[in-house]
Amino acid sequence: MEKIPTAEEIMQKHLDPHDCLRLSKCYEMTLEAMIEFAKMHVEAALKEASEKAKTIYIEPDGCATGDYYDVDKDSILNSYPLENIK
Repeated sequence: MEKIPTAEEIMQKHLDPHDCLRLSKCYEMTLEAMIEFAKMHVEAALKEASEKAKTIYIEPDGCATGDYYDVDKDSILNSYPLENIK
């Protein structure tokens, strides 16, 4: 799995660290807000995925017996549109 950058790593990439050091309280507050924002969207995305996940029927091969189902991964991946994140 690809490593997702932390909120702090993203802030360091997009903000001038010299300016931020002079405003350390603002930096800390922004970092906390970013983390809270991400948590809310992850929770919402997981909830949507749990409600919208579907299964697909898998045709058994010649020697298998019974019905087989798998998770439709697209139903999970498309359950929470990126447009929800603003």
